[in-house]
Amino acid sequence: MSGAGATGAAGDGVSKLVKLLAEDRKFTSVEIADTLWLATKMEVATPGAVVETKRPPPTPLPSVDLGGDLPDLEPPPLPPPTTPQVNIAAPTPQTGVLPPKTLPVWLADPPMLTDALAIIRALRPLLQKVDAGVGRRLDEPATVENIARTRLVLPVLQSEQRPYFDIILVVDRGSSMHIWQRLVKDVVRILKRYGVFWNVQVFDLKVDPEAKPPEEPVLLVSNPQRPGHRPSELIDQQGQRIAVVLSDCAGPYWWNGTLLPMLHSWGAMMPTMVWQVLPGWMWKRTALGRGTAVALGNDVYGGANQWLKVQLQERDESDNLGQRISLPVVTSNPHDLARWSLMVAGDRRQVTPGFLLPLQGGTVPRSRSYEDIAQDRAQQRLTAAPDTDPAAALNQALNTLALERVERFLELASPEAQRLIMLLAAAPVITPPVVRLIRDAMLPEVTSPLPVAEVFLSGLLQRLPGQSASDLEQAVQAAAEQAEPDELDQVALDAQDLVQYDFAPGVRPVLLTFLPPVDTIDVINSVSAAVERRWNQFSTEDFRAFLTDPTVQVAEELQGMRSFASVTADILNQLGGDYAQFAQALRQGAEPAQPTRIGGFDPSDFPLQDIEYDVAEFINFPSLEPFKFIEAHFEDDTSTFPPPLQPDEFVVITLETQTDPPPPDNLEQFEFTIATLHRDRGQWQIQRQPSSAYRFIEQLTEPSSPSLFRGIAQRLNFQHNADRVGLEMVSIPGGTFAMGSPDSEPDLQANEGPQHEVTVPSFWIGRYPVTQAQWRAVAAMPQVDRELKPDPARFKGENRPVERVTWFDAAEFCARLSAHTGRQYRLPSEAEWEYACRAGTTTPFHFGETISSELANYQGSTAYADGPTREDATKTTSIDHFGVANAFGLSDMHGNVFEWCQDYWHSNYEGAPTDGSAWIEGKDSEQRVCRGGSWFSFPRNCRSASRSNSRPGFVSDYDIIGFRVVCSAPKTLQPPTG
Repeated sequence: MSGAGATGAAGDGVSKLVKLLAEDRKFTSVEIADTLWLATKMEVATPGAVVETKRPPPTPLPSVDLGGDLPDLEPPPLPPPTTPQVNIAAPTPQTGVLPPKTLPVWLADPPMLTDALAIIRALRPLLQKVDAGVGRRLDEPATVENIARTRLVLPVLQSEQRPYFDIILVVDRGSSMHIWQRLVKDVVRILKRYGVFWNVQVFDLKVDPEAKPPEEPVLLVSNPQRPGHRPSELIDQQGQRIAVVLSDCAGPYWWNGTLLPMLHSWGAMMPTMVWQVLPGWMWKRTALGRGTAVALGNDVYGGANQWLKVQLQERDESDNLGQRISLPVVTSNPHDLARWSLMVAGDRRQVTPGFLLPLQGGTVPRSRSYEDIAQDRAQQRLTAAPDTDPAAALNQALNTLALERVERFLELASPEAQRLIMLLAAAPVITPPVVRLIRDAMLPEVTSPLPVAEVFLSGLLQRLPGQSASDLEQAVQAAAEQAEPDELDQVALDAQDLVQYDFAPGVRPVLLTFLPPVDTIDVINSVSAAVERRWNQFSTEDFRAFLTDPTVQVAEELQGMRSFASVTADILNQLGGDYAQFAQALRQGAEPAQPTRIGGFDPSDFPLQDIEYDVAEFINFPSLEPFKFIEAHFEDDTSTFPPPLQPDEFVVITLETQTDPPPPDNLEQFEFTIATLHRDRGQWQIQRQPSSAYRFIEQLTEPSSPSLFRGIAQRLNFQHNADRVGLEMVSIPGGTFAMGSPDSEPDLQANEGPQHEVTVPSFWIGRYPVTQAQWRAVAAMPQVDRELKPDPARFKGENRPVERVTWFDAAEFCARLSAHTGRQYRLPSEAEWEYACRAGTTTPFHFGETISSELANYQGSTAYADGPTREDATKTTSIDHFGVANAFGLSDMHGNVFEWCQDYWHSNYEGAPTDGSAWIEGKDSEQRVCRGGSWFSFPRNCRSASRSNSRPGFVSDYDIIGFRVVCSAPKTLQPPTG
């Protein structure tokens, strides 16, 4: 009986499965039969089991340069306190969070991935197909060809096929991910809609770090009504599944290591990657910063992460690197996705950025609340001055702390994020729809979500208390029931859209000091009008009267709107005049003198007044000056139009600018030694030959000691301290060259092409990278835009190149030098740099086909093109340490320190200028080009065509970025000819 019962139960289960496949999944009868047959052939795998393979360990990958090669090591923005306090200056007690009914109308969140086809094209290398089951289908082209060839009508059948890979997409829905929900929807839509993968399963990440065995700390939930899956259950033993984690890697479970076992077990069996919503320059601020930046390569289709070839992109002397988790990290950029998919497909020429993550997590970064820090500062002041009023001490501490945090944000944030957070300071209520409203109305040119992310990750905004997930979901359901049908057709209601934020104590007034009054009024008008429209759907009371008259009674859940009036009053009060009077009315409940409009705060509500402010403070225009002009009017004469023209006399004045700065008085010819490498009887030999070029020396300081002591110092090799510090500028003749690497060059990268001709005008460039002595001399000159540290370098030495300087620091150096000399100094364009480096050569290095540690400072233990090897470099060397130069007379173009260029980063040369100018349009304006390699670089990164990039505000802790300067070549600076 038990056997029969079991058989019957199994039969019922099969029937239910067939019904499910036919009705829900729309399988055909053939597909259902194939599925059942495949199920009988599958082996049951133990969850979490690892299949041993005989594949040998990977070999080291040649050095690569990526955007993540020079990461920003600044710690991540710390999460807000768990119970933030609301900062509202109101005479009445704070009434709490605004009622959801009165929040602004929901605004459509536009797609973030607008070019779905570009994403699909980027994933094309993963779209191979394999035979599926035992099904057969007619191969029409082969059948027609067979009939034509044999004249026999015989069908040719082929196996049914399906895509090779399926995908599990794990979505991180942590608190910091709410602003990326539109991106999540776009990714899921694209992966599912186009059918490029066999199956796409989407799971939400559910983490309980305090779970005790046998409970799992990490579960993957596909449906809230169903129990979650353990990560080990989703491992594909055949390696035909790709695991994608869509996240910002900023949640506490990333920091404390809760997710690391899941990533490790997945990476051991199948391709696993993180789809990062944040740009590359922010990765080091997330939990990924706990790992080591690497470049990952692969030579087998669908290879698991444990077999990826690893190339370190930053120094790491840890002993357990081989045991860490190799995790590729990509962004939504189609170029990044294409590079990753080619790598997974086994294209050994492609690499993708990633991190070696440790096997264990660490502490979650936490910051003390504003209130705690302010309390400590206030207590210190009270200790120093006991007579101080405690309330005044605390208030001053809060204001000082707010000013410090705002200044820090404005130094690090993008201009778009700076403008957005200032506009938000004028919004009485802050929710994601309000942010979108202000962005669309006031910043129409901003389409990227990154400025919004910068604002929410700044630490200046805090989520208001009393907003549980269940309450928000109930509010969404209630709003959906009462919303207009056309509104629901355009906008999908989301609980995250109801979450309300406020600025940390003291932050809002500081930001408002940067915002012009006209913008403040525009923001208040936009937000208050939206609030009023929502209010009118739920109440018949006058919105304006409710805000200004406390005796007006409305439903209890709408009483929270009093706080909206309080914040509005706090903002308007700073504008003064009638705005301050209206603010007083909002606070005290007195009706304004001339109420003419309900809500919205139309300008007609207030008497017009003149508002004076300095435009130059906001947009760097010069101060306005009065000028005289003649006003002309056309008479209203309908008989003749246009009126007859009248002759008049005027004088044309042509302004000519003085372009040539004062010429140097020390133009001279100098001699140097050119070194080239060539092979003789199987050995690499250095051939040296003398040459000469023209230079002038820009004197940066005056003699610092009498001639007698200067002569003694010179004999003791203290030249720079005893005599004037000079900057040698070498003449570079104009010409045309092939920029980029040819297809035959070893270790070339995709960003080095296509090779194209560029014509470069003549210019002058520093013979060496800027030294620490030269830096110190210019840093002592009057400031132009920003301060300069007099001694930023780690490897000290007057003749060593300066390092640990940002792109902005280098630009300030050029500005000060230009002001001091009267000549125009700047950073070289990328084309100028490569032209100067090659000096007429077409080989990978100006030394020839390879490079030697006897001629340049780099990681000499790695050979290039069967070249010589020596011990690795450990620090920078003095300029002209090797005593050689290229044919133009320039030294240290290969290795020692990377050198900043003017150009924005572009992933290739498609559309690049051909006139030698800097490419500063389009693409990634947040990255700048670096050239030349460094003492820490492998030889392939030191080639003439090799390119790298970094953030302009980046300061390397690995001491690898410096620069040299260019002086444009006016006629007065031209060397003798003939």
